[in-house]
Amino acid sequence: MEANCQICEREHSVLEKHHLVPKNRKGETILVCPACGDQIHQLFSNKELVKGYNTLEKLLASKAIQKWIDWIQKKPVDFNVCMRKKKRR
Repeated sequence: MEANCQICEREHSVLEKHHLVPKNRKGETILVCPACGDQIHQLFSNKELVKGYNTLEKLLASKAIQKWIDWIQKKPVDFNVCMRKKKRR
């Protein structure tokens, strides 16, 4: 069954739960495609997600996420996004 990613809004057959705060804090979860889930973690550390982007609305308001959405929406659903490992500070 196909459903839409809550970030890029593209229809996917595979979506994953993304915890906006760590599981042990029992926060909100959203359904995202693998590419959007990977991009969220490329852009933000877990601390940044907890402090500043702990709701879908806050995450979507981010300029970095908006830039990602504008880019990924132009790609076909089966487009393979290659992510570089983020160097942690």
